Amino acid sequence: MARFPEDFPSIEEQALPWPKKAEQPTDEERKAFTASRLELMSLINRDFDRRMTATVKLIACFLLESVNSETLRCFPSYRTILETLCVVKSEKTIERAIAVLRERGWIYSWRPDRTKSNHFIFLKNETVVSQILNYQDHMRGRREEDRLERDRTRMSVREIETRTQMSVREQTSVSGKSFKVTHESFFSIEKDGSLIEANPYAAASRGDLSMQRYPEPLNTREAESMLDEICAGRSISDRVRESLMESLRAGMLTPRIAEKLLAQDEESRRAAA
Repeated sequence: MARFPEDFPSIEEQALPWPKKAEQPTDEERKAFTASRLELMSLINRDFDRRMTATVKLIACFLLESVNSETLRCFPSYRTILETLCVVKSEKTIERAIAVLRERGWIYSWRPDRTKSNHFIFLKNETVVSQILNYQDHMRGRREEDRLERDRTRMSVREIETRTQMSVREQTSVSGKSFKVTHESFFSIEKDGSLIEANPYAAASRGDLSMQRYPEPLNTREAESMLDEICAGRSISDRVRESLMESLRAGMLTPRIAEKLLAQDEESRRAAA
């Protein structure tokens, strides 16, 4: 049986749990071994030391996957690691990575004799693990502070940029083919008149012919003819006629609007007389 070096780590210093019976782990002990190995792999991947590059962590994970649950050690040769991990360029890279893992305290390695490859055992590395956990707590606290600061900033921006909002219009069940709803009237500020005529769908739903628009004339001659028919020989001022003509050619004129403008014009002329 090969002798261990004098500085060989004790069972308490090793990261993976030993079985109660040497080299005869039970099913429960194998499960505990697997859980410990996954936890250790996670800690190694979170090591923030600059020397712990992606290549170093990759080699560490490969060694950890190679550990035997009965002996708690592994002994892959540099050639095996090189052939398995395609991203590693040379055995010198593997040698440097293992040196970093030893310096960082993750593994203990020794060589039983010149004819055999290095053997590796993973260590608890409590000092580095404590540093990693403290660093994670620190970063978690910073992220929480950043989140709270963002929330405070949003709240202050909301308070500063509060604007007057329009009330939401009541939703009604309007079909695309029929208009069986009651539309509320809107009134103009300038003339205090109902503007429901501007909405042809509202006019159709009311069923009031006086609110339905006149057809839009094709040319000026047709517009003049339609306007003469609308006025029905009534004497109107040029200003009112021009206003009626603009509304008619824009397709916005209704009998109700025309009658209102004509009545206002007649009242104005009577008052002037």
